[in-house]
Amino acid sequence: MSQLDCEVCKKTKSFTEAKKCNDCNKSNLFECDLDFSECPVCGCKHLYYKKDFNQAVGCIIILIGALLVPWTYGISLIVLSIIDLLLYRRIKDSVECYQCKSEYKNMAVPKGLNPFDHHTAELYEPQDQQQ
Repeated sequence: MSQLDCEVCKKTKSFTEAKKCNDCNKSNLFECDLDFSECPVCGCKHLYYKKDFNQAVGCIIILIGALLVPWTYGISLIVLSIIDLLLYRRIKDSVECYQCKSEYKNMAVPKGLNPFDHHTAELYEPQDQQQ
């Protein structure tokens, strides 16, 4: 089921619920197919794709492998790295907007979309955080 993490109303909704969303004040948010040429929520032209994978889980897996190294002579790090890689490959991509941070999960990601770019993200940071 396709879902939208909306930064405007701070809720995760299905697209059928988001079509009728009164919280966002955009009742016709998803009338057309999403080609991600622009964000349906804020109209920003800069979107990126990323793995819909909790990075903390990946770090914890590698940390466990690193903690077990003295007793396993490094084999635990290799084994858990392979497990982490297999999990990462099975996870689908999601699309996120740089400006409003809306996240589009369980959808087909267009081929022309680029991965996350730090320089582009800096352009959309609030001015008080850039100092």
